Amino acid sequence: MDRLTLQDRDRVIACLRAGPMTVAEISKQLHLSASRTSNIILDMERHSQVQVLRCVKSIRGHPVNLWALKTSPLEHTQ
Repeated sequence: MDRLTLQDRDRVIACLRAGPMTVAEISKQLHLSASRTSNIILDMERHSQVQVLRCVKSIRGHPVNLWALKTSPLEHTQ
C-alpha cells in the first residue's frame, strides 16, 4: 500500500472514531472523492478493520451502509 493510501486510511479511522458514518459523510468531511473513500472502506472491511452497523435510507430512498470501526472483544470489557 502506498504512503498516500496509508495516510488516507488513517484519516478515515480518525473520522470513524467520532462515530458511525456513511461513505458520503466520510468523503465530505475528509475532502476525498466518494470513490476513493469507498475503495479505502472496502479494503478496510477485507482486513476486518470496519463493519457495517446497519443500512440507512438515502434522500432518494436507496439503502446506504453505515460504517463503524470494528471493536475487539477486549475493548468491551475495559
